[in-house]
Amino acid sequence: MASNDAFDDRYDLREFAPSTDDQGAPTAETEAWMRAVGLGFHEAHPDAEGAARMAADFIADGETFLGVYVREPFPGSVDETWPAGTFTWFPKALSWGDGSSVETQAISAVTVRPTERRRGILRRMMTHALERGAAEGYAVASLTASEGTIYRRFGFGSAIRERAVHVRRERALPLLVPATGSVSVVTPEWLADGPGRELFDRFHARTPGSMVRNRSTWPIVFGLRGQDGKPVHDVRAAMHRAEGSDELDGYVTWRVKEERGADTTVEVVDLVYTDDRAYTALWEFLLSVDLNDVVRYNRSRLDDPIVAALGDNRAYDVDHEEDHVWLRVLDVAAALGSRPFAVDGSLTLGVSDALGFTTGTYRLDVTSGTGSVTRLADDVDVAASDVRLDVAELGALLIGSVSPVTLAAAGLVQAADPASVQLLRAMLTPPRTPHGITYF
Repeated sequence: MASNDAFDDRYDLREFAPSTDDQGAPTAETEAWMRAVGLGFHEAHPDAEGAARMAADFIADGETFLGVYVREPFPGSVDETWPAGTFTWFPKALSWGDGSSVETQAISAVTVRPTERRRGILRRMMTHALERGAAEGYAVASLTASEGTIYRRFGFGSAIRERAVHVRRERALPLLVPATGSVSVVTPEWLADGPGRELFDRFHARTPGSMVRNRSTWPIVFGLRGQDGKPVHDVRAAMHRAEGSDELDGYVTWRVKEERGADTTVEVVDLVYTDDRAYTALWEFLLSVDLNDVVRYNRSRLDDPIVAALGDNRAYDVDHEEDHVWLRVLDVAAALGSRPFAVDGSLTLGVSDALGFTTGTYRLDVTSGTGSVTRLADDVDVAASDVRLDVAELGALLIGSVSPVTLAAAGLVQAADPASVQLLRAMLTPPRTPHGITYF
């Protein structure tokens, strides 16, 4: 309570919706918030046109802004108008891979000014947002993190990991099984004018862990604008059609990077596919682009099938692997009840939650692949629980990319009978490998 009093003495917490004036420019409050975010992520502030476009995108995505403001700012400092802490949330659907999804409270733009660290700003913003999320009926909160050590203490678990990889051309082809269908080069503008989004919608529906994209993401993945919002002219595009069909089932956008004394690289911007054969064929196309040494892709899933398809699998190397999508369960019954299950059965789960949203003992019953959850107690009944875990581990397990057997081996999941953990793993097995190619 003392820390809350100290926070309230020093800061104001304000929640507001982004807005623009009659000319489409961000209002002063919105502009100041945007500048604070740019400072936190070391980004240049956009010009007037770019700022108007960003603000319009925030509004279109339905964002809710939080700002923490210093009550007595030093004269002349940015604290007079800029928030010392920023935070936003907005609705974003997470796919279960069978055509169904759950709406998540997507969290982004989390910053705290270095001058105000360790004063409870992040905790106040996060708890406020999660309380609002729970009140608004979200079953799950979600985020992608720039740092991997921040969010577990708030109940988030790392649910999907992704890899940055590269493949050396001279050792990769021919593939062990020839690709099928046909690839055609198109312009980014053609792709952006309808086919690209329709393909992503189909990819999203069949891919566990996929999340819908923010409006600002589309010009970037189609190669029309860079991360800074400025037009780019070095991105190419191609699409794939299945054998004997005019229906599109995949696309790729890419650019070529040339640096003196270094490999010339095909850098994948976006790779979307509705069928694994399209994925393989688009890789074969990229590896066939002349005057290049390496193809790099920063969104590879952990069981990338191209490894098995390469003529020499040592042509494939992992540059980096890290957490991608983090999930925080706010309503156990709604979260588990929204997803499909691979195996029928019943288990009792004891869930601990330091923030108090989900602490309790729950009975999960799965029949014909559909789960129902009954809350048995408001605390963790150790004796009655088949499996005990923290809400962060429940978030990590939710999509099925992380195994409860692995977490049990790490000491993060407890069970008197190992068979309970094995059953939970079988129940949570997704229809395909979870894969997230969207950042927010």
